[in-house]
Amino acid sequence: MKQSYWPQVFAILIGTFMAVLDTSIVNVAIPKMMNVFGVAPDEIQWVLTGYTLVMASVIPLTGFLGTRFGLKKVYLASFVMFTVGSLLCGVAWSNNTMIAARVVQALGGGLIMPVGQALLWHVVPMEKMGAAMGVFGISVMVAPAIGPTLSGMIVEYLDWHLIFTINVPIGVIGILIAMTFLQETPISEKKIPFDYLGFFYSTLMLVTFLLAVTKGEDKGWTSFYIVGLFSASLISGLIFLYHEYTTEHPLMDLRLFRIPTYTYGVLVGCFVMIGMFGAVYLIPIYAENLLGYTAMQTGILMFPQSLCSGVITLLSGSILMKKYGGKPLIILGLVLTVVNTIFLARIDENTTAGHIQLLMALRGLGLGFCMMPSMQLPLQVIAKKDTGNASALMNVTRQMAMSVGVAILTSIYMTQGTTHAVHLAETVNGTNPINTDFLAGQQQYYSALGFSSDTAYGLGINTVINLVKKYATLQAMDDTLLFSVIFIILSIPLTLLMKEPKIGKTEKSEQAHTVAEM
Repeated sequence: MKQSYWPQVFAILIGTFMAVLDTSIVNVAIPKMMNVFGVAPDEIQWVLTGYTLVMASVIPLTGFLGTRFGLKKVYLASFVMFTVGSLLCGVAWSNNTMIAARVVQALGGGLIMPVGQALLWHVVPMEKMGAAMGVFGISVMVAPAIGPTLSGMIVEYLDWHLIFTINVPIGVIGILIAMTFLQETPISEKKIPFDYLGFFYSTLMLVTFLLAVTKGEDKGWTSFYIVGLFSASLISGLIFLYHEYTTEHPLMDLRLFRIPTYTYGVLVGCFVMIGMFGAVYLIPIYAENLLGYTAMQTGILMFPQSLCSGVITLLSGSILMKKYGGKPLIILGLVLTVVNTIFLARIDENTTAGHIQLLMALRGLGLGFCMMPSMQLPLQVIAKKDTGNASALMNVTRQMAMSVGVAILTSIYMTQGTTHAVHLAETVNGTNPINTDFLAGQQQYYSALGFSSDTAYGLGINTVINLVKKYATLQAMDDTLLFSVIFIILSIPLTLLMKEPKIGKTEKSEQAHTVAEM
């Protein structure tokens, strides 16, 4: 009897879900850690920034490590390191020890995702890949969304240390399952030398780039510090490209970008990541700053998106993609996301939570339809032996796109907020009878509460100022959401350019690679 591949898929799913979850679960606990460790915001920020930088820098190692040692060994080592890092985070006694522990955690977490994705193409038969990728997609789509909800619950009702220590028993179980069921992938008989220069240049490029987009809004995009980081990233990136194309054994096989469908698929994934973060980033700001929601309430507001995206991701990978193909699903998901974002850009302070949850649920449907097929189609045209490199390239670009998306949307949100505030403030003057009547009403209200005339007038002015800020924030959020639609729309023609190979039950991925290059 042929052994089932589902235990192996489950082993990969556990590690991937935990690694992706930890990219968002810590955010809500940051204020708590600031109080416990007694540090300022710029110091605690490195708990998040350090994790992101290290995680991105190790992803390029996927292809080399998988070929040299086997993907199973690399996956197990990464899982162990992530679990140990989680334990160290749970017992950290200062901000510096927390940052060091997060670095250890990121060294493992950065490899789990691309290695797990590459492993799927080795352990799952090609004709069953849709269902496996659908299950795998749950970790990619649902984990980041439920992170704030779960974190809010733990911080509010339990001990914040559980955010990290809960990973330890689950990690041990996942490691044991992986050791028992995962099968080792072929290991190259020829000892391929490690591309030290490629790793140095890629690390320098990624770290300086991500650090620049992370700190750009705080330091100023035109400051010497940020411009210097971008310059270093550009120069090291150009040297990295030249080196990778000219060396005999590159760290990352950039020649994969010669395959059009793979390149288009990577670009679609990047644009979707940027467009997707429009709502993921802005709706929590709207809920917490304008509606006064707690982190947990905000998480509940966002949960319908996670639920719907998880269900549709599973269905699209296991059933719909096999029946209709991946391209129609991607187009459907993109169109749904565009329409949904336009409706989201019309919400205001009077919009009910139920209406927002419905819009987020519809957005989850769109993301569920397009996200997993956009990850699966590019890998279908890659030879099985190159899946490690292909997965690493895809994850590096998505990580960069995610950071760029947050940076761009943050900058637009802040800039438009200031612009709208100035414009609205100009309309609030003593010559407008509507303004004077409103201010007089506010002054009478506060006077009736027992405040002196001068104090009541000052409180009335504060009310007007707060209203200006409120409506400026709403308009800035609408502008930013509509801007994010541009990236989703750009994904549509790129999707149409992709070629979807027809793979039968007896065909192998190498044949798909040949089809793509014809």
